[in-house]
Amino acid sequence: MIELKYGKRKVLNYRGSRIVVGGLTAQNKIDILLYISKELATSNDEITLYNKVLNLITEIFEPDNSTLRIFDGQYLNPVAFLNENTGKRRPLLPGEGFSGAVFLEGKSKLILDLKFHPEFLDRFETTRCVLCAPISHNEEKLGTISIEKTIPHFYRHEDLEILEAMASQIALALIKVRLIKKIIEEKQRIQKIQNQLEWDLKMGRTVQEQIINTQIKPWNSVYFHIHYTPMVEVSGDYFHIHRTKEHVTIFIADVSGHGVPAALVTISIHHYLKNCLERGLGLIETIEELQTYIAPILPEGVYFTAQIIRIYSDHTYSYVNAGHPKFLHFSYEKKEFYERDTTGIPLGFSFKFHKNQYEEFVNELKPGDFLILFTDGIIEQRNPSEEEVGLPRLKSWFLEAIQNKEHNKDSDGRNVLTFIMNQWNDFVRHHRKTDDRTLILIEYLNNFEEIKSLQKKAFEFYKRKDYSQAEVIAKTVFDMDPSYGNNLLVLTKLSIIRKDWEKVIEYSSRYIQHTGDQNPDIYFYLGIGYFYNKNFTDAKKTLKKIITLRPEFYRAYIILSLCYIKEKHFFKAKKILQNALKIFPNDDKITKFLKKVESYEKATASFY
Repeated sequence: MIELKYGKRKVLNYRGSRIVVGGLTAQNKIDILLYISKELATSNDEITLYNKVLNLITEIFEPDNSTLRIFDGQYLNPVAFLNENTGKRRPLLPGEGFSGAVFLEGKSKLILDLKFHPEFLDRFETTRCVLCAPISHNEEKLGTISIEKTIPHFYRHEDLEILEAMASQIALALIKVRLIKKIIEEKQRIQKIQNQLEWDLKMGRTVQEQIINTQIKPWNSVYFHIHYTPMVEVSGDYFHIHRTKEHVTIFIADVSGHGVPAALVTISIHHYLKNCLERGLGLIETIEELQTYIAPILPEGVYFTAQIIRIYSDHTYSYVNAGHPKFLHFSYEKKEFYERDTTGIPLGFSFKFHKNQYEEFVNELKPGDFLILFTDGIIEQRNPSEEEVGLPRLKSWFLEAIQNKEHNKDSDGRNVLTFIMNQWNDFVRHHRKTDDRTLILIEYLNNFEEIKSLQKKAFEFYKRKDYSQAEVIAKTVFDMDPSYGNNLLVLTKLSIIRKDWEKVIEYSSRYIQHTGDQNPDIYFYLGIGYFYNKNFTDAKKTLKKIITLRPEFYRAYIILSLCYIKEKHFFKAKKILQNALKIFPNDDKITKFLKKVESYEKATASFY
């Protein structure tokens, strides 16, 4: 609170005139002006400022009332006051009332007695003496501040001078708090945008994670080790691995640009690529389809490089390149790299596709070989000294990792990948990352010939019905390579013979996951495994898939109907058998079975 020592002023009648006795000394004025400046300078929001203005007015001017009005572009709104009038305060138009007049003219007023100024009097007005000053800054009119007293002639011109000085300080403080408010609002707006962007990126990341899987199961003794790091939450790098019993197809692409726009293009690529692969198209045909369907929907200047490799069950492979960095074939036997590339331009540009623009070459994998695929974010990244990683450095890291692998029997392709990326990070250090990064190592097990030979022996024992010996060898093969499809099939059949239904489920599930084989027979093994393990829910899903794949699969209908019978859903069991009779109309076994189910259904209905 202000600590000013001055007497309370009084108004006296002297010889017919009103005279103010007491009030402020010159020192009082200096102290007051310094105090006003100090108090108002500490306000950081409008409400605090308004309250401080009223407190200062109360301390300095001994008012009966005071009103602070702020202009909103149309009205002078009463934002703060000491006491409510008899009639509720209302917004004023410029020129209306003494505050409106002061605002419009831009000049302060001291009205000693309002009774001589009826144009400023409202109904029930009790105010007699008024001080009012405009609040403005650099010709911008902001509002007014008025001080009211019910005693006429209470204020003098020195009071008006102090009020004018206060009004200037109020203007400066108001400009400051509005600026602070704008800064806070702008920060909040930016934060809101950032929060929304972060949420959008996280959502995009979630969506992209559904189509880009870095945990790829092996296929036919071919293992996949993947490093995938977007520059931001989402990536313009894309890869997909599609398997069938006959071959596995690896596709890698790099969309121009980064972030959300590039990531959206990868979703389109994924959609059309899966369609091509599920239809069994060749490599160049797939490239043609992608160009045909994706190029028209891409924005001007957006394109993508692509590379597609198909590895067959005999471990030969073919490949086509569309402007993507060449991949490496590392020969384990010769300890040499072969750079694999073909002619072909990037996709997405507006050009008419011709098959002769692209080439498809064929090569062969030998046990222990690696294929190394990558996007340019791996080899074009620079370190703090502006040195590029480059292909020679990547090769040297790989060779060093292979040497470590040979010295450590427990090491595998995962260790090779980890070593390379550790070297990469040590080289790049904390230098700014300039692109998305994808590195894929495709490893063909170096002991495959031994695995293949042992598996043949296991199969020979199985055919001779020497199941015990077959199982011993098959389990040895499983320990060496749990992905080898032929061996998983033998283990599944051996488990059925032993009626070990949990193992039937394990081995048949692995077979389906690793090989991509859609043969209904293997699904039937899985289905009966679930059935005899009393997992009727998964049994029904599997058996329905069999019927979708091969509607004439007789045994699937029988076991599926048994699932519903076990659950006492006789109506559904009946429907399954009725559908089976449409395919096998003269089958006595299904007919008799159907009649039995109908009798169960009737018995159940009569019971309830």
